[in-house]
Amino acid sequence: MAGALIAVEGIDGSGLSTHSKLLVKSLESLGLRSVYTKEPTEGPVGKLIRSLLSTKGPDPYLMALLFAADRAWHLRGDEGLPGGRGVLGALELNYIVVTDRYKYSSIAYQGSAGAPKEWLWSLNSFAREADVIVYIDVPVRLALSRIAARRAVEAYEDEAFLLKVKESFSEVLERASEAGVKVIRVPGSVGEEPRPIDDVSKDILTGVLGWLQETQRLNFKS
Repeated sequence: MAGALIAVEGIDGSGLSTHSKLLVKSLESLGLRSVYTKEPTEGPVGKLIRSLLSTKGPDPYLMALLFAADRAWHLRGDEGLPGGRGVLGALELNYIVVTDRYKYSSIAYQGSAGAPKEWLWSLNSFAREADVIVYIDVPVRLALSRIAARRAVEAYEDEAFLLKVKESFSEVLERASEAGVKVIRVPGSVGEEPRPIDDVSKDILTGVLGWLQETQRLNFKS
């Protein structure tokens, strides 16, 4: 049995952290060895990225390079993941690794900010594809209302820009699907109203378990 890399993606305010953690909790409750992680990471470059996101209009080329550097550390050097050798080490130990954002966010966001998309794909070519992308789809206005309710708005978090990011994500998901990535699209709302968290979580779990069963990757704890 092999491990699996599941990337949970969407625009800011989609509930990615909540649903990434709930997915890991559900998989663990079923006896499946799983771990939660995120990008940007808590590593040295990840912390720099967070400080820059609080500024207005960070340069998309700079941010793309920093995200790629953080991703390299995430994949190979993050000692906080099982095995102490990043995501790749955890996958070698047959963990289901659920990452709250991955390279697809970088391509969608920095591409929408002005960096050439082909350059972004090339820059991130060192990072293996996810096995599964769970894309949580919510309207931009709902996402912005959630963001405003919990913290100050950061770079990349205005309506016009997030509309561009949503459009960019459609292209990114299509390209990932063509590369063999399983894309699971889950609606996070009914119209402009949010769906109950439990309903969204169940849809995500059903989609992921279906894929794990199809690919014979149901890695139960020993």
